[in-house]
Amino acid sequence: MSRTAKLFLGSVMGIGMAAALALPAAAAPGDIYAVSGEKVNLRAAPSDNASIRSTVGRGDEVIELKQEGNWLGVRSMRTGEEGWVFADLVKRRTPSTLSGASAAASDAGFGRISSGFDGLMANINNQLGYRMAERVEQTNDGGLRVIPTQEWLYNTSREAKIYAALALYEMWKNHNNGRPVNVALGSPGSSAIAIEDGNRGPEMALPMMGASR
Repeated sequence: MSRTAKLFLGSVMGIGMAAALALPAAAAPGDIYAVSGEKVNLRAAPSDNASIRSTVGRGDEVIELKQEGNWLGVRSMRTGEEGWVFADLVKRRTPSTLSGASAAASDAGFGRISSGFDGLMANINNQLGYRMAERVEQTNDGGLRVIPTQEWLYNTSREAKIYAALALYEMWKNHNNGRPVNVALGSPGSSAIAIEDGNRGPEMALPMMGASR
């Protein structure tokens, strides 16, 4: 890949990360969901036009088998029937214990938090030709800190860094089921972009970014 292409991809990386927010948070094969709709159709394919195989009711548990867009391929834990449900009509109850395997497969650093986000990051890393995250750490106060690589810091604009921090915040917020969170993108100190939930909502602290492109 040419340097020009890499720089372009780097500049839009924050937008690409934000696309991950359309996916159900922390979804992964093996996750258990509870049906939140009164009567939810179990369809033969991930489409409103697909035939209805069966239905599941409020409180029924289903296990995720695969994901396609906003649809989840699931198996009913009560009947064993398989089909597709719209993701908005179920609520994740028990995370999969298989996320470690996903992390090992893509190795983007986010597998233990969100396999969907981790897969997206792995794809972006492959296109860029370098990793975005050097380390992903969960702090003692329930926060998330992502230490970027020097390559990503150099090749991304100030705007892309802000978009990336926002995407990380939304992913972490979803992972924590909407509870107050804090996220830092960068090493400890004044150089990190920090987002923290306060009394008036999320607040962002921006460092001086004179070295940004």
